[in-house]
Amino acid sequence: MLRVGQNTRRAGLIAASVLGAGAALLLVAMAVLPFLVPAAELRRVAAQALAGSTGQKVEILGEPSIRLFPSPRVVLGKVSFPLPAGQSLDAENVVTRLDLLQLVAGRVAVNDVIVEHPTLVLTGEGMAPALGIAPVLAATDRPELRIVDGTIAWRSGSGLTRELVSGITASLDRVLDRAGIAVAIQFDWREQPVNATLFIDDITAFMAGTPAPMRVTVATDGAKARFHGRAALGKSPTMDGAVTADADSLRDLFDWAGMEAPTRSGFGPFSLASRLKLEKGEVALTEASVDLDGNRGDGGLLVKVSGPRPLIQGTFAADHITLAPYGAMRLTGGDQQGWDRGAVDLSALGACDLDLRLSAARVDVGDTALSTVAASAVLSAGRLVLAIGEAHGWGGVLRASLTLAPAPPDAAAPQAHRSAGAELRLEAEATDVELARALDDIGGFRRIDGTGTLQVDVTGAGRSIQDIAANLQGSAGLTAANGYLNGFDVAQLLQRIERRPLSATSDWRGGRTAFTEISGRIAISDGVGTVEELAMRGPRAQIEMTGSLSIVQRALDLAGHAALPATKGAKAGAIDLPFSVRGPWDEPSIMADPLSLIERSGAALPLLEAVKGRTTAPAAERAMDGGASVADPQQPPAN
Repeated sequence: MLRVGQNTRRAGLIAASVLGAGAALLLVAMAVLPFLVPAAELRRVAAQALAGSTGQKVEILGEPSIRLFPSPRVVLGKVSFPLPAGQSLDAENVVTRLDLLQLVAGRVAVNDVIVEHPTLVLTGEGMAPALGIAPVLAATDRPELRIVDGTIAWRSGSGLTRELVSGITASLDRVLDRAGIAVAIQFDWREQPVNATLFIDDITAFMAGTPAPMRVTVATDGAKARFHGRAALGKSPTMDGAVTADADSLRDLFDWAGMEAPTRSGFGPFSLASRLKLEKGEVALTEASVDLDGNRGDGGLLVKVSGPRPLIQGTFAADHITLAPYGAMRLTGGDQQGWDRGAVDLSALGACDLDLRLSAARVDVGDTALSTVAASAVLSAGRLVLAIGEAHGWGGVLRASLTLAPAPPDAAAPQAHRSAGAELRLEAEATDVELARALDDIGGFRRIDGTGTLQVDVTGAGRSIQDIAANLQGSAGLTAANGYLNGFDVAQLLQRIERRPLSATSDWRGGRTAFTEISGRIAISDGVGTVEELAMRGPRAQIEMTGSLSIVQRALDLAGHAALPATKGAKAGAIDLPFSVRGPWDEPSIMADPLSLIERSGAALPLLEAVKGRTTAPAAERAMDGGASVADPQQPPAN
């Protein structure tokens, strides 16, 4: 059992009496303080502290009052901060918390300022607040600042007010013996919470332009960015340090920021790790590692903002890139039967200039795999050039260049559509490629097997893909060797026609025809391609064709001749057959010329002569009935 001696009890009683007396004196002092400190002094000190912590002139709209519990503070009530250019900043209440020891000594010193429910209203086009924040950050003797439930709104010229940012809660604390600052802010923007923190170890050096340690973090739902390094403000801001960023979905981040993603799909998980350097208006990302939708690349970026438009330059290298997350480029409409008639608007290309270089060991485009790819994207003054300097694919080498630019405004078009539309030019060459794979991947054409070279040089302009197809100009060429023409067997068909001409009057699709060489050249004008040359030569058949193809209607109208090579003992004139190819270019109808077949048929020849008026109707009827011979009607029947 603990025993307390008499001396100990006596010391405890003395200590309790001293503490009680001190507390009583403190309570008495606090009770009479409001009478000892003049109201004018409270108003002056509170207004000075508020102006010092916010950097703004202050108008106190009511009488300040001092409150001692639970801690001494001055309540100013509603205040206004006069701003130029029609802007306004008001707060429903402002509280300045006082230093108790200074107050007991008869002096008024402010520890921090709490601004409750402030509302900043912006007007005009720039929407830049006219706030004097720099002096607040630079001065180490200013009170600390708290903002509770603030709002930023914008007012139009007609007086309509729209809330931009709400729920702003922020604090500015002096740290590291008041040499540095710590800023924390939370707010709601577009219905998403945002949290940001800023730490600067030496605020005086930072404001004067001398680099000081700095750490920044900005986070929202599913996305976060961080910087850790040294920075300075001064006359020209500088930063040098490590930056990281990641997002669960870059597309969601674009949507939240009011930006449109470049493609209809993809732009999912994203991460960036790099060294960042800001100097003289240029932002350089070096030793950068970027991962988007599982595609990882290493390289660097340089962003210049000093010109008429921001300029982004960069070089990246990757081992493997897949374009599957971004979907296939769709040029057709919803029914997949015609070109897309939706308006094309490339006005966003004028937002910045771009110069990006990309190299990849492998690029997957749908079912097509390209290797050793060297590509570039150059955007200047709204004109975009996408180029593949060289890539290996379809067993050969591919080079291509696509130029896109907004079409000039059409003064005759409605105002809403004057800026819509595009101009394009496509130059491409695929050398020594497997034609079956290349033509299928490019246009879904499956008629030719073999190795060959494709060349395309076309230009077009219009408000939609449909309009561009209707205005297309240029040329296309094809050469191939040692392959097959799929869809019909020319040699077999001609041999059958020699024996029974009328057996080939129907659609004669099926089989395939071997060839040793194919050459073709098409001139394109106003969306219609004219066949200048199209010839196929093979060991068992030869074909030559002329005609046209409608690009805008996606249809063929071709006429040709198919022939068997002349051989010893072949009957003269029996190896040449006219035919036609008409209909949609993905499934055309191939038909032999009916007149030629009739002329080759001995049984049908009397019918042709009857049609021409060279024989009598009974003879024609017997011919139609399949009679073996035609007799003279004046002669008696044979016994």
